Amino acid sequence: MRGPGAIVIGGYVNGLGIVRALAAHGVPVAVVTTKPYDIAQRSRWTVAHCNVDGLEERPESLLEALEAWSARFAGWLVLPTNDEALAALSLHRARLATYRVVAPPWHVTRQLVDKSLLLDAARAVGVAVPRCYGPAVGATVAAAELRFPVLVKPVVGYRFSARFGCKLFVARDRRELQRCVDRLREADLDGEVFDLVPGADDQLYAYCTYVDARGGAAAGVTVRKLRQSPPFFGVARVAEVVEPIPELRAATLAVLGRIGFQGIAAAEFKRDPRDGRFVFLEVNGRAVLYNALLRAAGLDVAALAWSEHMTGAVELPPQHGWRGVWINLHADLLYTMLARRDERLRLSDVVAPYRRARIEAVWSACDPLPFLAQWGRSARHGARALWDREQRARLVRPSHLAPDP
Repeated sequence: MRGPGAIVIGGYVNGLGIVRALAAHGVPVAVVTTKPYDIAQRSRWTVAHCNVDGLEERPESLLEALEAWSARFAGWLVLPTNDEALAALSLHRARLATYRVVAPPWHVTRQLVDKSLLLDAARAVGVAVPRCYGPAVGATVAAAELRFPVLVKPVVGYRFSARFGCKLFVARDRRELQRCVDRLREADLDGEVFDLVPGADDQLYAYCTYVDARGGAAAGVTVRKLRQSPPFFGVARVAEVVEPIPELRAATLAVLGRIGFQGIAAAEFKRDPRDGRFVFLEVNGRAVLYNALLRAAGLDVAALAWSEHMTGAVELPPQHGWRGVWINLHADLLYTMLARRDERLRLSDVVAPYRRARIEAVWSACDPLPFLAQWGRSARHGARALWDREQRARLVRPSHLAPDP
């Protein structure tokens, strides 16, 4: 085995982006898959892979998998690409002394995965956040000051997503809000009720950077989402690099400094059309879906993590001004068809990103198997959905709406 290398936890599109970025530097990569739709293990540059199920509820399963690999991959870098992996690695760093783990101490990570603590940190440094009406409980449902629609957001997002298959709920009236509160209680999950910041998906921005152990931050890249999957409250499926917005960098670094964070970071904001302010939403303290976009723009977060943790030096490349677009073709075609009534995109809007300088999230002529695996799985599930009425309904119905009773 060539060595040392890196172990990427999570094999979805963000994991694939990290695999390819490290491979470009000659770094061998192993992958731990955590979702049934993971594809990074199919990459030609993946030298080994294993699977861990139920990481959201059983974090020790990841530790067991890494310990089983410890003799083979001692000294390798370990990079998380989802929040549940970040939490597991952070909680058990001492148990993983065989590896070089890219995860901050738990007192830092806790403020990333617990969204109420993260918003407290943003408020403490004067960064605008959405109005919070209180915890998702009966007393809040009855509050007179509620302005509908409202969002019901989980305190710990990855557990909510594993249970409900979406990031949050939208309640359009008190009846729907009570239904959301009941579902959270049944699932033994905590949540909070927030004002819904209006505006389309193209009003979402992210400032992405890398903060080294001394607190120094890379120049960073500002990204604007154009479309999400699913629309409105999902993850990026089309995104572009935009000109720097200084207030986003200042707000991001202020929040990261407040919680003492070091590593890969992407802070998300939404421009509120009511007053033009950028409202802080969250920070992802690990690799994001559009890693390939960041790399194309000059921010190779995988290489920065590798150089700092393996050589002790952080080499910050200059920004070269690339202003292209990133497209997850699979997600874009799927949701453009399924959500056309909700998004109401014109044909010109749909095709506009494809006419620009662009990179594809998954397709690569020299590494085609992840793309084929992704589309193959969709073809199998799509064929089943043709015969399953309930499955068809789940595909078409927006998953963030208040859950059915």
